[in-house]
Amino acid sequence: MRSSQIAHLCTACNLGTPLGVPQAVPGGFLHAMWRLQTTQGTYAVKQLNAALMRQTDMDDFYRQTERIAVAMAENGIPAVVALSCQGDILQRYEDDAFLVSRWIDGEPLPLSDITSDRAHQMGSMLARMHVLKISQAGLIPLQWKPFSDDDWDMLTIHAADMGVSWAYQIRAALPRLIEWSRWYEEAGKRLSRTLVVSHCNLDPMNVIWQNAHSFSIVDWESAGLINPTVELVETALCWSGLTEGKPVKERFTALIQGYIQAGGVVQETGHNALRGCIGIWLGWLLFNMSRSLGIVVSNDEERQFAIKQTLQTLAIVRSLAANVETWAGWIDEQL
Repeated sequence: MRSSQIAHLCTACNLGTPLGVPQAVPGGFLHAMWRLQTTQGTYAVKQLNAALMRQTDMDDFYRQTERIAVAMAENGIPAVVALSCQGDILQRYEDDAFLVSRWIDGEPLPLSDITSDRAHQMGSMLARMHVLKISQAGLIPLQWKPFSDDDWDMLTIHAADMGVSWAYQIRAALPRLIEWSRWYEEAGKRLSRTLVVSHCNLDPMNVIWQNAHSFSIVDWESAGLINPTVELVETALCWSGLTEGKPVKERFTALIQGYIQAGGVVQETGHNALRGCIGIWLGWLLFNMSRSLGIVVSNDEERQFAIKQTLQTLAIVRSLAANVETWAGWIDEQL
């Protein structure tokens, strides 16, 4: 962050006088996070991705997701919300956009430290979110459109022309990617009938624990409409270890049980829910493929990160598709 940006935020949001230089906080996939200490306290400053924010209507989109976070907080969900400064939660300065919130002490849990008890608590929290009657007015309807065959095809061709490392691996997987896209499309015909307003990205990195039974939920930038069972299964998979190998059944089951015991209802079959999850990861794969080619990136560092994410995401999609029968059984056992 530049000193002029810090000065602007401190004045606009009445944060006090900065005490030293803001510290970069590692871990974000899209945005930069800073820890800013001032004479009035400590704040988290999220510097939104500049390339992403140049897209149409992104300012209003982030204002909308923050309104969801506020509604959650007003209903007892431990959501960390952005400060409203001069009547707006989104702070624009020159070519950059920022969200400022109070700093929350604590740490997210690495996957190796997640216990069945923590997973159970997260299932309970997700149920609490899903039963809230938060208005869906003004929210963009969830589209269950198939991913275009031409998109996959053209991106791999461009990647091969540019010498991007994943080009031929993705090219070889095209028939399966198209097949998995059809799975998602078919499941969506049912999944789109039931939608709730929720966080939509309840990854372990987005939950800050103060102690074994107290936590705060951050990063509401993906908040919106989602099928509740798809979010439940996606969350259970992430908290049980999907991104670092195969999920641990005990933790997966604990999260589902926490959800049901807190009043959540599993409304879809395991097969449909998992195919919805595959669609989420296919979307993330396509997004990172585009960024690998220099689309919606601000610098080469972001592009290199997207190249790594593309290969990691392909591995996750393969794992999901290969284990549909097994993991669908884990879900259906709880019905």
